[in-house]
Amino acid sequence: MIYGEFNRTIKCNNSVTEMAKLETINKEKELLSKVTAGDKEAFGQLYDFYAPRIFRFIRIKVRSQTLAEDLSSESFLRAWEYLQKEEREIEESFQALLYKIARNLIIDHYKRKSSQEVFFNDDFNEFLLKQPARDEISSKESVEEVRRGLLGIKEEYQSVILWYYVDEMTIPEIAKILGKSQGAVRVLIHRGLRALKKRLEKV
Repeated sequence: MIYGEFNRTIKCNNSVTEMAKLETINKEKELLSKVTAGDKEAFGQLYDFYAPRIFRFIRIKVRSQTLAEDLSSESFLRAWEYLQKEEREIEESFQALLYKIARNLIIDHYKRKSSQEVFFNDDFNEFLLKQPARDEISSKESVEEVRRGLLGIKEEYQSVILWYYVDEMTIPEIAKILGKSQGAVRVLIHRGLRALKKRLEKV
């Protein structure tokens, strides 16, 4: 039942209009051109826009809020340093760059910890309960089942599900982050949901 809702949501998940998206992209390009010239104020505007999203993505995946704050700060620091390198050309969106850095920092953290454990906290539970078809997720037990199911699937599957459902990112945006084709991303989402379904059947 829960898996079915995830699958149906894939067809109606775009909550941002195409015009708003275009305006955001154009504004981002304008700010990026200033950032590459060393404009810290322009970088501050990008930080204000993306910081809550990056923190949420990291916080869902790590146990400690302090660690999430540190990794978020490190993500922006590395992005700034990347953009300040001479003759650096941005071949992707700033969003894609940030999420790539954040994801790599998380992976590096768990490699150092010799663990691939990923933690989904109450933020993800709240996300599930806020969805339109919350009638199908009527108890804390069912939310917990989804959370535990996600813990049992590949990190890449976890990421695409979080990006697509929690951050409401489009398939083209996810494709830029992963460096994959849009078709490959659709396959990942499909396989991720299929893996989640199998895990839910077990739990």
